[in-house]
Amino acid sequence: MALTLCVGGAQAQISTNRGDPIDISGDNMEVVDAQRMVAWKGRVEALQGNNRLRADAINIYYGPGTGPRAENAAPGTGWGDIDRIEAVGNVYFVTPEQVARGEKGVYTAASDTIVITGDVVVAQGENVLRGDTLTIQVGAGRSTMDAGPGGGPGERVRGVFYPKKSDGAGR
Repeated sequence: MALTLCVGGAQAQISTNRGDPIDISGDNMEVVDAQRMVAWKGRVEALQGNNRLRADAINIYYGPGTGPRAENAAPGTGWGDIDRIEAVGNVYFVTPEQVARGEKGVYTAASDTIVITGDVVVAQGENVLRGDTLTIQVGAGRSTMDAGPGGGPGERVRGVFYPKKSDGAGR
């Protein structure tokens, strides 16, 4: 329940923007046609609707296209929809209600899932949740936070939650 309080609002924000265009910028961009991948490096920022993804590098992988590809076609020609997005290094995923931070983030289109790993911190107002792996199943409206593999004192999921004030003002 506590996880839902801090992480639950992300699903609504993510799913409502799914059809919106993605506006992406960075210091460098490279197309790797053989892998159907576009690699963005250096202060990369991707915007979709009200959501913002920032990282040191973002790789976008596309599925195969449905039609035949001409022999000397331009790079990126004949690619399908986005299959997977990988963000690495200082990853921040920001929605109007929450900020999630980690070292790596992966969005997989087939399962409509976002996984953020590596010293993950999620903040919603004053509420803060910490762990090693955050998994958001967007379509299912479900989120989980897991601890590190050792499960020791510094490797447990930890949350600090502030109750709303009784006067309705909330925190």
